[in-house]
Amino acid sequence: MTLRSLVFALAVLVAQAGNAAAQDLYAYVGAGLRPPVDALIDAFAAETGITVRAEYGGSGQLLARFEETGKGDLFIPGTMFYTDKLAEKGAVAAVTRLVVHGPVLAVAPGKADRIRSVADLAQPGVRVGLGDPQAMALGRTAEQILDKSGLGEAVRRNIAVRAATVKQLALYVLDGNVDAAIIGNSELAQNPGKLVAIAIPPEWYEAEYAAAAVLNTAAQPEAARRFAAFLASDKGLATFQRFGFPPAPRN
Repeated sequence: MTLRSLVFALAVLVAQAGNAAAQDLYAYVGAGLRPPVDALIDAFAAETGITVRAEYGGSGQLLARFEETGKGDLFIPGTMFYTDKLAEKGAVAAVTRLVVHGPVLAVAPGKADRIRSVADLAQPGVRVGLGDPQAMALGRTAEQILDKSGLGEAVRRNIAVRAATVKQLALYVLDGNVDAAIIGNSELAQNPGKLVAIAIPPEWYEAEYAAAAVLNTAAQPEAARRFAAFLASDKGLATFQRFGFPPAPRN
């Protein structure tokens, strides 16, 4: 290989690396969605060569983070409450509804004899964990459930902790820091046999849907749209389902 051809080959490699880096995406993702989204980020990179860097946290925290930085390609929260807020501010180019993020009452196995319904959370001495409604999707849902149950005041007296993410809430129950918590169905699927699940009457809450929003700040809007479409594809939804997130009804 001549020096000229070697220089040309190196220039092509550098250009290719630059193009790949230019397509890297930055996504804000609700912490409860991490297992399926991590898996799909890897699959998307293998299929397209595009890397997605994800920042995980409570959806409310991530909204504040985006508003502070004004940067990012995608916003993928556990509820469309936050994509709607961004849309109201003109920050969203497109939104794709993905999966159902449903609540369940999770009880530590050692407390299952005492706690058999939401009403039992009002018993004296029961330690309850709830999400922070300002920080996470299921925190808002939990407040709806308590209000609809008619026992909100009594249950709130028993709140031992409020968490910023559903992952933290599940860990509080698993570690015995609380007796029960309202978490996502997906956490049960990801911790089989470790928690006792008690169904919550569906008329007590509005279903929450996780969604992918392409942001108007996206440096690579077409690549961002490709990733949102990948999440909503049959392959993407099957991955979400594997981690306990059923597909949302089609629009």
